[in-house]
Amino acid sequence: MLTFDKDADAGVIEFTVDGEIGAAEYDAVIAALEEQITRHGRVSVVEVIKSFTGMAPSLWWKDVTWGFSHLNEFARAAVVTDHGWIGPVSRAVGALMPAEIRAFRLEEIEEARKWVRGAPEDQPA
Repeated sequence: MLTFDKDADAGVIEFTVDGEIGAAEYDAVIAALEEQITRHGRVSVVEVIKSFTGMAPSLWWKDVTWGFSHLNEFARAAVVTDHGWIGPVSRAVGALMPAEIRAFRLEEIEEARKWVRGAPEDQPA
């Protein structure tokens, strides 16, 4: 399941992954992201991963191609999860991306929400 909520005024979308991601859910998140990008130029996201049991291969490809075509339209991404491997992978990918990416534990969700709304220069060195 993939659900989302948006803060249209701030240009922030928070989505939650809990299980398998379906095509309709994925398309709804992409539509919300594109709407916010059109409105704000750049968007920040909070991605909460409670559990992830997969998605169709066609969605993987769609996600990769959409993501690469919108790389410069993301300001910040907070990845929030207690799955140990996701944080290090997010940090490694983040080193190659123009957006700022940070990993947070589920108990740090409020800190993640505040961080994505902060100015870029407030990220710790």
